[in-house]
Parts: sequence; C-alpha cells; structure tokens
Amino acid sequence: MGKRLKGIRLDSGDLAYLSKRARKMLDDAGLKDCRIVASNSLDEFTIQSLVRQGACIDSFGVGERLITSKSEPVFGAVYKIAAVEEDGIFDPRIKISENVEKITNPGWKQIYRVYDENHKAIADLLAGRDEEIETSGEVEYVDPNKPWKHRVFTGCTFVPLQQPVFIDGRFVGTTPSVKEIAKYVERQLSEEIWEEEQRFENPHKHYVDMTPSYFKMKNELLSSARFEG
Repeated sequence: MGKRLKGIRLDSGDLAYLSKRARKMLDDAGLKDCRIVASNSLDEFTIQSLVRQGACIDSFGVGERLITSKSEPVFGAVYKIAAVEEDGIFDPRIKISENVEKITNPGWKQIYRVYDENHKAIADLLAGRDEEIETSGEVEYVDPNKPWKHRVFTGCTFVPLQQPVFIDGRFVGTTPSVKEIAKYVERQLSEEIWEEEQRFENPHKHYVDMTPSYFKMKNELLSSARFEG
C-alpha cells in the first residue's frame, strides 16, 4: 500500500514474551522504527514487572485500572464540619471517634509543603489559617504520632498548597490544560518527591506534621469532648 508500519498492539497472552518475539520479527523485517504498544488490564505493578523482565514495549495502554483501583475499588469520603462562623470568626469543630483515623483535623487551616535546601519535599505542615510562621530560623513542629519528641525544621522553604478556586461564588481559579497538568505532576515526581516515597514496595511515609499551636488546639478540643456509649 506504499505505507510504512508505525506500530503494533499486543492485548493478550504473555506480554513480556510476545513483545520480545514481535521485536525480533519486526527488526528482521527492517522495521526497527516500528513501535510496540501493550494493553490488557495493566496497572502499575504489572507494568513494573514487564519492565523488570526486559519487555520490548514502547508504551503502555492503561484503561480500567486507571479509573478504578484494583486494591481499593471504592474511595470512601465524607464531609465533616471543621468550623462554624460566629461573628466573622471561625470557631473550630472536631469529629471524635473510637477509631483514631476517623478523628478530623478541626478549624480553618492552611497546609504548607516543606522543602529542604535541595528543594526536596520532606513533609507537609498543618497550621491554623491565620497563623503566621516565622521561617527565618528554626521552625518548631509536632509529629502527631510522636508528640513527646522535640522537632524543628532548619533552613527549609514553606510553600502554601491551598489556592482559592471560588470566592463569594465567583470562580477565581485557573483551568490548566491536560498537558500542563501532566508536566506539573511529572516535575513534582522527578524533582520534588523522593523516589523512596514513590516505590510500590514498603514506600517511605510522607509526614504530615502540625505547628505547636495547631496541635494544642486540636488536643484541647479532644480533651473537652465527651464520649458516650
């Protein structure tokens, strides 16, 4: 037909084995520039396995496992009141539970991503919305899982993560394109987020710490709460 084959797709069978056979057949036919695409219920674990096996695959088609996680097919989420506005002031509220993970972080808050001198994200810091953080020296913080330890950030940069989307019912956010979003995520993963946090097996935990005043406020609410039943 006078057209050169640009690529083939593998969608079943042993993808690692078949891709190697296909690559050899294509190369022997003088089609070394022909690309191989693989699909068939792929997820990050299958793709990682194929890469480790040396599969000759140029790109992966991910569909059903992209929109529905196999390990967590249902993403549970609920809204809980974090604060009540009274005379222009937001009074914090907290949900208490016998399950620690269900206890909410109260109040109107701000969260910062904390970067070290190499601009690597080392933690997130939860603070009160109107709380001012002095970043010129050491910044004290509390690890909520180990509150008895004295912790400080030194020589770090604090970047607020929350950005307004609607103000007084008016849209004030931005609408980046899909390509812009992809570039933003790629830059974060390659430059800011530690590789140890991105691995699939035993990943390093990304910590969410609190300022001392925020931690104190949360615990005061917990102390004044009453459990019944």
